[in-house]
Amino acid sequence: MLISISFSEVSIKGGNRRLFENLLVRNALASLAPFGSFRVQKRGGRILLSSDKGPDADAVKGALTKTFGIDNITLSIEAKPDMGDIEKTVLANSSDLINHSIKVEAKRSDKRFPLTSQQINAQVGAALVKAGCTVDLENPERTIFIDVLDKEALVSFERIKGPGGLPVGSSGKMISLLSGGIDSPVSSWMMMKRGCEVDFLHLHQFPDNKDVGKSKMMRILRTLREYSPKKLRLFVVPYTEFYKKSLSMDQRNELVVFRRFIIHLANRFAREEGYKGIITGDSIGQVASQTAENLLATDEASQLPVYRPLIGFNKQEIVDLARKIGTYEASIEEYKDCCSLVANKSPCTKVPLDVAKKMEDEIKISEVVEKSLKQMEIMDV
Repeated sequence: MLISISFSEVSIKGGNRRLFENLLVRNALASLAPFGSFRVQKRGGRILLSSDKGPDADAVKGALTKTFGIDNITLSIEAKPDMGDIEKTVLANSSDLINHSIKVEAKRSDKRFPLTSQQINAQVGAALVKAGCTVDLENPERTIFIDVLDKEALVSFERIKGPGGLPVGSSGKMISLLSGGIDSPVSSWMMMKRGCEVDFLHLHQFPDNKDVGKSKMMRILRTLREYSPKKLRLFVVPYTEFYKKSLSMDQRNELVVFRRFIIHLANRFAREEGYKGIITGDSIGQVASQTAENLLATDEASQLPVYRPLIGFNKQEIVDLARKIGTYEASIEEYKDCCSLVANKSPCTKVPLDVAKKMEDEIKISEVVEKSLKQMEIMDV
């Protein structure tokens, strides 16, 4: 099996391109590890992975379509870089193309090849017509891809779209505030697509941290793990300490104070663990805690940047993306997350910063954070 991987965003990284390419190779090999070992070559602006064992093609394609940084994947057949062998290779593998409309797309990565891309298209297309195909350049039933490199030509009959983005590991470590809803897994996925290594902080109301491991949260994380070249870490913290203090709070302002508490908590251990920022699933104006005023009051508690990749998305757009990446079904299962426990029927949409800070002082927020951290456990997914 010969797999050709192409990438676009990685290729414009200038002097850092080699770093990004090496990360992409590492991540691709990690995705393919269950299918055996692969040899790696970097040729003509692409990555070639080859294996003698012939692993299941569909499984390989499925794994690589979840490897960020990849634009296109083709399972290729190798030919010599001359027209006779290219044409012979195409015809030898085109029996299922007969009586179908086709299009040939050739690319000369090696510009020394004597024919232009258009000439290759015409010559191979003519041979296929002679074999019983018809040509349709606008809406073909099948497309044949030919890539001429310096030492070989690659012929393929299918090009699979990859996820794009940047290789995970190229943009630093982030901690994501994972709730039990739809939004936060999607925001985490989006930051992974931008090259971030993402781990997770989850506050829960179970009597024991281990109960989180039996909940839908693990199914969500296992889905996200499919897009990560390494294990994910989940920091689980009981909600108990904050809940004790919340009984005396003004309930209309409680949710903003709770969100500030989570931000304090994340900051407290993020610096020790080397995280460069905090990810949330906020979409501006979606709920009362996500108004511009309340986001301002929340962010003031953080010394680290707070990233909100869904900030301009509406709910349906987020739902559509959750379905696409596979987290939706688990996300909509019934689950008592802590945000729902502190939600008030008429929450304040504009909590003044001084009010939020005064409420924090009254409950001695630093002590609440410290007591909560002592109960934290880490789970690997």
